[in-house]
Amino acid sequence: MNEDKILVIIPAYNEEVSIGAVIGDVRKNVPEADIVVVNDGSRDATGSIAERFGVPVLHHPYNLGIGATMQTGYKYA
Repeated sequence: MNEDKILVIIPAYNEEVSIGAVIGDVRKNVPEADIVVVNDGSRDATGSIAERFGVPVLHHPYNLGIGATMQTGYKYA
């Protein structure tokens, strides 16, 4: 029995136009993976759109950059 798990961390900043397609592509190509979106202080609807796709979304109160965003994802994992 394989107990390894895959978590795809999607860092996102003002990606309301593409976040749905990214989540869909991950689900299509890596269906066994869990997904978390780290919304890095977006000023648009990125976070709420990702939530509508049923994935966990972690929200930064303001933009912290890619390093901090990935660290948030790693801590979640």
